[in-house]
Amino acid sequence: MKFELTAPPHIRVPDSNGTIMRDTIIALIPLYCLACFFYGTRVLVLAMISVLVSTVCDITGVLISGKKISLSDFSPVITGLIIPLLMPASVSYGIVVAADIFAILVAKQPFGGLGQNIFNPAAAGVAFATICWWKEIFSYPAPGIKLAIDSVITPELMTSPTFVMKLNGTPQNDYMDMLLGNFAGPMGATGTLVLISCFIYLVVRKIASLKISGAYFVVTILMAFLFPRADMTSLQSVCYEFMSGSLLFGAIFLLNDPVTSPQRDLSRIIYGAFTGLVVMLFRRFGKFEDGVVFAILFSNSFVWTVDMACEKVQRKLRLNANENK
Repeated sequence: MKFELTAPPHIRVPDSNGTIMRDTIIALIPLYCLACFFYGTRVLVLAMISVLVSTVCDITGVLISGKKISLSDFSPVITGLIIPLLMPASVSYGIVVAADIFAILVAKQPFGGLGQNIFNPAAAGVAFATICWWKEIFSYPAPGIKLAIDSVITPELMTSPTFVMKLNGTPQNDYMDMLLGNFAGPMGATGTLVLISCFIYLVVRKIASLKISGAYFVVTILMAFLFPRADMTSLQSVCYEFMSGSLLFGAIFLLNDPVTSPQRDLSRIIYGAFTGLVVMLFRRFGKFEDGVVFAILFSNSFVWTVDMACEKVQRKLRLNANENK
């Protein structure tokens, strides 16, 4: 019998990697539509530049490694689409380009390219940009201001609810506005209702894992409820933590990356819960107001260890079960 070694993700259903990527792209489109509604066509220019740079970098890395270019590989397109969505609509093109280059040529290709990377490339690119240009990353234009396409952006910038909570204050945003995305924040991470719809679509398509995201949501919601910040009630804490920043976006599009997430059921639950815990700790005690991308990268580094530990436990349980028969 001949076995063929292939890169993950190893799909056990009829879907191909190409199908998974196309479904993810489809789920990202409504977020760009919402961002266009609030900020204008500059959002689309950011997306096009980001996708172009990511694709060129990916092709360059593939050629340098001596591999074949796959026309069905849309992974750099997904990376290019995700990165701007985690930034303000007013972000400069140069910052987006730098994040794309880091994501592909540092976080992805040096590890072997598609299916081999340890860290989520989009999360790595945004984390790099956040460290280098944190003031620009956490300064947002008010929704409804149509931004000019040119790179010189001078609108009045605002802080987000996560910044207010970081200062131990209570955000004054209306809950309905937060559900609809009508508040300052990353241009693709504020529309809670749209994000939930995208999540449902990905779950139905079996792209997103309920085990990973469910464990993540349980831990983040419990921590927000049990340990509210400042003078907020437990209910206020849950609502503002859940709907602000990139907490929800990260759970849907970054945490469920099939390459950097665990493959076993038990390890998926542990991974999701652990990431939720780290996210809330980063938000509460980290330097930046929102540390979702850093928490996901931190959790990525333990995926293999958790997977192997869970396999050993399950193997022992199977052996004990067989001995008792």
